[in-house]
Amino acid sequence: MGSEKKPKKNGGGGYKWGSGLIWAGGQWAVCWFITEDSLWATVSACFSAFIAGWTTSALVGRFAKWGANAWIMMILGVFLGVAVFSGAFSGISAALDWWKAKEVKVDWEKLQAFLLSWAVLPPAGLGLLTGLYVRMKTPRGGGGKK
Repeated sequence: MGSEKKPKKNGGGGYKWGSGLIWAGGQWAVCWFITEDSLWATVSACFSAFIAGWTTSALVGRFAKWGANAWIMMILGVFLGVAVFSGAFSGISAALDWWKAKEVKVDWEKLQAFLLSWAVLPPAGLGLLTGLYVRMKTPRGGGGKK
């Protein structure tokens, strides 16, 4: 009666795993079927894509919890997805270099080459899907119980 406990509402976070798996699956398809990379290169790229998907959904998820609409989520998903994805392929060793760096420099030519190449299309598409997926899965976004 009065001692019955209501189920604890959890804000989630499962969408991060889902987004990471979607990005890794998309990267697997590109590496294995389109570019036909070796198994090790494909697995490595999928790991980086999982991290990119996880990070993108975590960043976009904050805006979904604040109540951002679907259009804002799609645009943020594309911009953040491309930004995170372009840095994710630097690898884990780059994090150590960044940690030790006294001055952070941006290679604008490399960034421009990436943004103007066909390689930007998969992260842009996955970012768009991530924005919608995260909005659907967050309580304020419309998919969760209110």
